[in-house]
Amino acid sequence: MTTDYQNKTEKSIPGFPKKWTFGFQLFVLILIIGAVGAGVYFGYPYLNKSSNGNRADLRAGFNNFVGFAPGIHMNGGVAPNKDSRMYTEFGLTFEAIRMDDMQKLNDALKNGDLDFIFTTTDISPIGMDRSSDLAKMSVVQFLKIDDSRGADVFIVDKSINTVADLKGKKIACALGWPSNTLLHATLEAGGLTEQDVKILPMSDPFAAKTAFTTGNADATVVWSPDDEECLKSRDAKVLTSTDLLPNIIMDGFIARKDVLEKKKDLFVKLSRAWLVANSEMRDPGKMAKAAQTYKIAFDVPDDVSIILDGMKKIHFANYGDNINFFGLSTDYTGLTGQQLYTKMARVYKNGYGNKLNNIVPWAEASYPGIIQEINDLQGDAHKAEGQIVFETPTAADEKAPAVAIKPIIINFATASWALTPEMKDKIENQLGQLSVEFAGMKVRIEGNTDNVGSAEMNRDLSRKRAQSVADYLVKTYNFDPNRFVIVGNGPDKPVASNNSEEGKAANRRTEFQLLGK
Repeated sequence: MTTDYQNKTEKSIPGFPKKWTFGFQLFVLILIIGAVGAGVYFGYPYLNKSSNGNRADLRAGFNNFVGFAPGIHMNGGVAPNKDSRMYTEFGLTFEAIRMDDMQKLNDALKNGDLDFIFTTTDISPIGMDRSSDLAKMSVVQFLKIDDSRGADVFIVDKSINTVADLKGKKIACALGWPSNTLLHATLEAGGLTEQDVKILPMSDPFAAKTAFTTGNADATVVWSPDDEECLKSRDAKVLTSTDLLPNIIMDGFIARKDVLEKKKDLFVKLSRAWLVANSEMRDPGKMAKAAQTYKIAFDVPDDVSIILDGMKKIHFANYGDNINFFGLSTDYTGLTGQQLYTKMARVYKNGYGNKLNNIVPWAEASYPGIIQEINDLQGDAHKAEGQIVFETPTAADEKAPAVAIKPIIINFATASWALTPEMKDKIENQLGQLSVEFAGMKVRIEGNTDNVGSAEMNRDLSRKRAQSVADYLVKTYNFDPNRFVIVGNGPDKPVASNNSEEGKAANRRTEFQLLGK
């Protein structure tokens, strides 16, 4: 005999063994849901943990780069904070989410979990081919936040004295990283290409450091403070750095254009606050406080002094710098975002292992509209950075070894040092951008002649010709005149025999030489 109770079907959750009781099945299900929830919570940092469900007005994805310290300090940390200056002075709640994985950053931007992320202008063309996720999202750069000023360093073995000495040498470099930009600019200054050297592609700058310190490379491009370890590991020296090339590695923020336009007022508030924070980094005390906030916010194990050293190797861009970056000033003669992006798009299209078919032009990859909405940041703190000032040239500068030499043939009229329009075009095309990129280096311009005529007369003439080239560069690009060291060699430094017309023509040259510190 059976009862109704015995015949009643026991409840069961699909997918679980039927021999398990319903209660036990339910218990296991709760454990699974909890585990999945924890995995999502901790595995996807763009989900807002710090704001406890209160979404900030704007949310950004950052790694632990010290260049973010001013804005993080303005916000009082990474979480939305209504007691912070970001909110009390600028009316914005902001949250920074720590995320090192670029694919996760891109996914979060695409999904709307983040409003903006960081970028490096010089490298960004690599990710802006029209087939890429970023290009399909119509991502644009709306703010420049800093320039590397010694944070990226080209280290070489003691036997390497000039860029030309790199020919055939093994160079460890993280391709597709900002290090790649410094590598290319350095090679270009010495008339070399990637085919002239042996590039050892590295996964990141840390691997590049290891390749050099273990003796597997003749040279490397690394981040500070890894340069110090490289210099201590063997007899080595600095060939170039972003202290000498102060405007070739620029960091900034990018966002989807549709999000920018939808939340334009919020992005204006964010940008205004960030630029004010950057302008305050001229004050050592405020920089120290920003370093402390950054250390706590990102749980950085390094001592504050190390963080400060890193911040001192950065130029924090202010409002005026952004006006120049976006090409909004007709008086600016330095490197704009468009010039840097466009040049590097050409370089990276088919170079350094890339095969890019259709890189988005700068007009579609930038958004000056946010900066154009800001018109209340006035005064010296918000003025653009001026040209670098140099000490008066000395006799030692005339003999100092050059890091790179670029010869340029300018066919002056007999006994003349006047520049024709054609000569000026040649100077701009061959020396203009090089002068701007290597803005931190002194330049020695040496005039040379053949052996026709009086040697003393030729020395004087060649000096005047070298001076005319320098004067034109000073006038065109607003360089400090003290940057240029003028030498008239006359016939004293021939590169060919004067017994032929071809040799004489080769000797009638002007050399543009970059001097290290």
